[in-house]
Amino acid sequence: MRVLVVEDNPTQSTFARISLQRRGLDVNCASTLDEAIQYLRRDTIDVVLLDLSLPDSNGIETFYKIRQIASGVPTVVFTGLDDQDIAIEALKNGAQDYLIKGLAGDDSVFRCLQYAIERNKVEVALRKSERRLRIILEHSYDAFASMDNHFNITDWNNQAEKTFGIKKSEALGRSLAIIAPHHLRKQYAREVDEFFKASEGRIMRMTSELIAQHKDGHEFPIEIVVFRIYEDDSYMYCAFARDITERKHVNEELERRVQERTEELTHSNEELRQFAKIASHDLQEPLRAVQGFANLLQESTKDKLDKDSVEFIDYILDGTARMQQLIQSVLLHSNIVSRDETIEDIATDCNAIIEEVLENLDATIKDCHAKLEVDNLPVVAVERAQLIQLFQNIISNALKYRDKAAPQIFITAEKTVNEWLFSIRDNGIGIDPKYADKIFDMFARLHGKTKYSGTGMGLAICKKIVNSHGGKIWVESEVGQGCIFLFTLPAGKTKESGNGK
Repeated sequence: MRVLVVEDNPTQSTFARISLQRRGLDVNCASTLDEAIQYLRRDTIDVVLLDLSLPDSNGIETFYKIRQIASGVPTVVFTGLDDQDIAIEALKNGAQDYLIKGLAGDDSVFRCLQYAIERNKVEVALRKSERRLRIILEHSYDAFASMDNHFNITDWNNQAEKTFGIKKSEALGRSLAIIAPHHLRKQYAREVDEFFKASEGRIMRMTSELIAQHKDGHEFPIEIVVFRIYEDDSYMYCAFARDITERKHVNEELERRVQERTEELTHSNEELRQFAKIASHDLQEPLRAVQGFANLLQESTKDKLDKDSVEFIDYILDGTARMQQLIQSVLLHSNIVSRDETIEDIATDCNAIIEEVLENLDATIKDCHAKLEVDNLPVVAVERAQLIQLFQNIISNALKYRDKAAPQIFITAEKTVNEWLFSIRDNGIGIDPKYADKIFDMFARLHGKTKYSGTGMGLAICKKIVNSHGGKIWVESEVGQGCIFLFTLPAGKTKESGNGK
């Protein structure tokens, strides 16, 4: 630590130098103001120990001249002038301390010099921090204002001037209510007061969107964040505000476009459903005619045609039957629509659904000696008919795509927040993982129709049922290792608790 002792008395200067050097300080001495100024301009000094009475300067002016040359160097006045007014003046203008010769001992002087350096470091750091903060606030994209505990403005940045059209000189001392239209000021003041009365803590924050008023009278929306800070047994407030006019316009335009797009999609989907109904009707009529005449031909030519002709008729009947199944599946797929969130949730007991599905598949189950294990299943918010279709399609696949071993099927459900995760596991032939997504596509078939019958629409229908209720469906499988079909469905309201099971 380097100290500059400014003292014109040689004895006192030497005594001070020796005393401070014994305490490990690097000491330089100057006997005049001009000599002290030269030291300060030439060398790096950490603290000045200053006598006010010098040959070329006297009194408080000596301090002012030192501060003018080295404002950032802490200065401790050590003088024989026992004048209270001069002491107050020096301390008010930046002196770290004011010591009187003969009253302050060596230890006191040393401690004062140490304290002066440390306090000056803190003050310099604080000033730098304040300057940085001021630069940040003045260049902030947001309008900023600070207020006292009565909401009177104590600070107002450049962006606040631009946003509200009110100069800093006009805003200081006035209530923050100047940014709001007159007819809304009482309402806003009441809302802010109620919020902070109901809140506790040293720092509280309120965020809101409200209508502000420019100085020229036009109104515009802002987003404002108000902080309350407890400090020195009182409160102060800070507010950041941003003009969100453009954002509102963008959001309104996006909402309008989304609404238009939704209406277009709704209209388009309805047209597609109507088209599917009409197309299925128009396709099935000639198909029934072909099927009817083929049946008549088969009956009227019984035992009259050769083997090839009989086989040809069988092909016709088989093709028309599969075509009818395809048309019905497409129609069913097109009729599945997303849940209407505005109606009360439907509650369907999956246990009753499984019983009905097993009855529908009873003949197949007995024929292949299948074994099913079903956990106690929950209530879900899905229509009964769609739930039957979902479970029946997956279970029938497990019965169909089997190897030599008798089918084993395990059905479980697990609650996850507000939905249920279902698992249907089998010991069938499995599928290659690379086809795990493809099997849910319309008309997807991984095997020839001669080996495994079907339209390729079953899992596509399952996917649409699950997706229409906000759920997901996927499969985990390996060839020869069976399949695990997993899907989520929304929980339904039970009679007992009103919540999902």
